[in-house]
Amino acid sequence: MDNYTRNWIGLFILGAINNLPYVIVVSAAKTIADSFDERNQVGLVVGANVALSVVVKFGNTFFLLKTRYWIRYVVNAVLMLIGLFGVAYAFSFWFALICIVFVGASAAFGENVALGYLRLFPSTLVNAWSSGTGMAGVLGAGIYIIFGCVVGAGGHNTAQLKSLTKYAFLLTTPFVALYMISYFFIIKPPLPEETSDQGSARSVGNVQAEEEEDEVHKPLLHDAVSGEEQVFEAPAERLRMYEETMCRRIIRCFKLTTWLSFNLCAVYLFEYIVQGCAAKVRPKSEYNIGCPELYAALSLCYQAGVFVSRSSVQLLRIQRIEILTILQAINMVIWLFDVHYKFMPTSILPVVMIYVGLLGGASYVNIFFRLLHDDVYPDKDRELCINIVAIFITLGIVLGTVSETILFNTVLKSD
Repeated sequence: MDNYTRNWIGLFILGAINNLPYVIVVSAAKTIADSFDERNQVGLVVGANVALSVVVKFGNTFFLLKTRYWIRYVVNAVLMLIGLFGVAYAFSFWFALICIVFVGASAAFGENVALGYLRLFPSTLVNAWSSGTGMAGVLGAGIYIIFGCVVGAGGHNTAQLKSLTKYAFLLTTPFVALYMISYFFIIKPPLPEETSDQGSARSVGNVQAEEEEDEVHKPLLHDAVSGEEQVFEAPAERLRMYEETMCRRIIRCFKLTTWLSFNLCAVYLFEYIVQGCAAKVRPKSEYNIGCPELYAALSLCYQAGVFVSRSSVQLLRIQRIEILTILQAINMVIWLFDVHYKFMPTSILPVVMIYVGLLGGASYVNIFFRLLHDDVYPDKDRELCINIVAIFITLGIVLGTVSETILFNTVLKSD
């Protein structure tokens, strides 16, 4: 097996397992709340899943980029296991929420680490990671549908719901071992001299060499400075130069990525509002019946669309990402009107939800492909640029969740 195929498989596995616990929490939020007889606190479950996402992404972006990848992957695996075992054996609703915070933090931290790690590989391998995250969505939604059908057939007593929640998360824990195997034994980062016409590949050692070279070529103080002054003033002056350089670097990378960050944030904002609308686009009598239940089925359709489009960059590349943002904004407006007027028949909702997923997934994979491939982003700044943009994913999710909550408790409360 050639290294490209091997790395594609390994990165696909990393993406799928990194996001699987997060997606299961989102898909089964109602079941988790019901299992503790907290039927009105579904929003807290979803909120806990993103509570620390911005914090861990900021931490990785601004403090941990010099930390070895293997250390960050091991830390992420530990966070994942704490969350999974904690939710499985939670003795109260609030303890479950604390453990769900670990699940969400792991998904967010792992995403930022992996996207930065991808800079060492041909840029087309972002397709492997993004396709894996899409598969996680399909698996998570599928598990929720299976459990929903079982619960629907067996009643709604909290003991049974707790049992289902417990085994759903316990059965996910062995995948953490596969996550580690994938990183340590399946994936082989390219050597410094290895390149690809699909994007340059650089090793950690090569990047470090570039950084050392930059350090060597930093301008020294002017020769006119006297020896006495040089001894005492040079260190402070060079420290100020370094601090200013780091500050300028962050600002420059932020400016470089502003357009991509805005579009990714907006797409996530719009699609999370749409997902919330899916729970109210039909009369109440059409929900919580049948197998699969309507909301669960629409969630699966959305995840299927995400999976297909996140796997598409090797076949179709989209430069005008703002078109995807505009189309998703139109989707959001249509779904918001449908919450009130309910003009879309149930038969077309799955197709429209797949379309929502296709737009969101296409925006994600094409934006990160550009960050890994385009020469406008310098190699030495690529990881920082990637991490800055990834922060806006969480910002979009938070804004979407807050906007949805406000809308459904004000102008759309009676629909």
